[in-house]
Amino acid sequence: MNLEECVASAIRAQTDLLQPAVPDLAVIRASAKTKSRRRAAIAVGCAVTAVVAVVAAGVSGVGRDRSDNVEPIDTPSSSPTPSTAIERLDTSGWSAYRSDRYDLEVGHPSDWTVVPASRGWRGDADSRNPLSPAHEAFQSPAGDVRVSVWSVPLDPGTRIESIADIEAWVEDYCEASSNTPGTGIEDRAVELCLEKRDCHPGLLVPFRYDVQAFFSGGIYNARAMTVVAVWRNRSHPAVAPYGGAQPLLEAFLSTMDVRPAQ
Repeated sequence: MNLEECVASAIRAQTDLLQPAVPDLAVIRASAKTKSRRRAAIAVGCAVTAVVAVVAAGVSGVGRDRSDNVEPIDTPSSSPTPSTAIERLDTSGWSAYRSDRYDLEVGHPSDWTVVPASRGWRGDADSRNPLSPAHEAFQSPAGDVRVSVWSVPLDPGTRIESIADIEAWVEDYCEASSNTPGTGIEDRAVELCLEKRDCHPGLLVPFRYDVQAFFSGGIYNARAMTVVAVWRNRSHPAVAPYGGAQPLLEAFLSTMDVRPAQ
């Protein structure tokens, strides 16, 4: 290359540096397509993640519902069914059972199995045991529903004279027995009358795993709290033939001269 060619080459190089580069449309289009595909992939990934999260939540919820339905006890709704809306079970053909241990008489469906108590109730051994040998128990023909009756001795000096007295006692009892929920009893309980004429106070209380009734005095031991429990939640499938756990419990209570207060 001679001197003139070298000078011309230098001038062209300098001119290229001062002028803006002409964009390559093919490169731009390829880059745009790449970015578009990248954004689409991100959007699809987010959508898939969201769907997976929703499905997982649904499966988790169904799993909880299913476990509640197949376990011996399940989760109740937040409040009891008004007793006036419940169809009463016919107890006219029921058999009577006499408990000399607790000095009480209770009726039960004639085809149910009686499981007599083998000893008296003891708080340390029995407060958390639905299958306690201290219960006078009655079991359905299929063995999937159990109803128990027993008496808990009151602490010396304890007097049960009002609904408030029973509520306070039940809250303490729930804490000792780990039954849940042990609070808000006043809001979900059904008031009971022991003996129609005198109407000694009692309560029917739905819990997470069962429905129980509590009463004291009148024709029953005033130095003890008599408890009747259906060891199923009110909506459990096993108690559906009886209209639910609450109607079943009320039917047992009616044979003991205990009914919802009017």
